[in-house]
Amino acid sequence: MITFKQFMLEMKKPKWEIPDEPGTKPIPRGHVRLYHQTQKKNLSNIRRKGILPHQPVEGPRGIYADTKGFYGKPSETPTAEFSVHKKDWHAPFVHRDKVEKKKLIATHKDWHQTVRYIDHPENAETKKKVLSGEHDDLITKGKSDKFAKAIRFVKRRERAKSNANT
Repeated sequence: MITFKQFMLEMKKPKWEIPDEPGTKPIPRGHVRLYHQTQKKNLSNIRRKGILPHQPVEGPRGIYADTKGFYGKPSETPTAEFSVHKKDWHAPFVHRDKVEKKKLIATHKDWHQTVRYIDHPENAETKKKVLSGEHDDLITKGKSDKFAKAIRFVKRRERAKSNANT
């Protein structure tokens, strides 16, 4: 059995995986894959609690979702990907009180696509350059830039792997 302190330290460890490409995970038969797009700041709450109905600027209170994404591609816009039975969705509403967190397939951020590109086996040379610091000039674009976030993530993940092996 682990101690409470060990448990807390384990909980604070960053997760070094990013979700698979939107739309690639299998869903149950009779379900429809949906994308709920939101602000970046809402994604962590969605991961913890699921998707709750909200009051948009226009329209009725509800859970809004689309098969392609309302505000852009799911790989380029903060997005929660999930599936529900077809009977529970009539565009643009999910007819449920909540989408439980266990129904979430993934939450996607704009910089995940860049990490996937860097990690792809065909881009081994690019990854080597990122890890050597050749693209560190992109980090200076700021904390919210998707390229800066992706490069920082890849470099930190690699450091964490090498620290775990020592």
